[in-house]
Amino acid sequence: MTASHSTKGELVVKGVATTMAAATILETGKGVMTTLAKHPLVMFGMGFVAGYLTHKYRKEIIVLTSKTAEQSKDFVLKQKEHLQDFLAESLQDAEDTDTTK
Repeated sequence: MTASHSTKGELVVKGVATTMAAATILETGKGVMTTLAKHPLVMFGMGFVAGYLTHKYRKEIIVLTSKTAEQSKDFVLKQKEHLQDFLAESLQDAEDTDTTK
């Protein structure tokens, strides 16, 4: 077996390890957020910092959002073109099979 191929046992162990890591991170995050939520001053401070950073980097956020929206539109248009091409090709194939019969 080469180094690039994994055995079934290795895949199972990797899956279990990944699941355990994800569960641990989620449980830790829940505990931290529960603790922080019990302290209103900490929550206010986090909100203040989030607001400050949003205000400070607002131009970058707007540019990034605009680029993302433009890329989303381009993606949708490309997918629409691919679908139209696929449908036209399917119809052409269907016509070809009908004429041969």
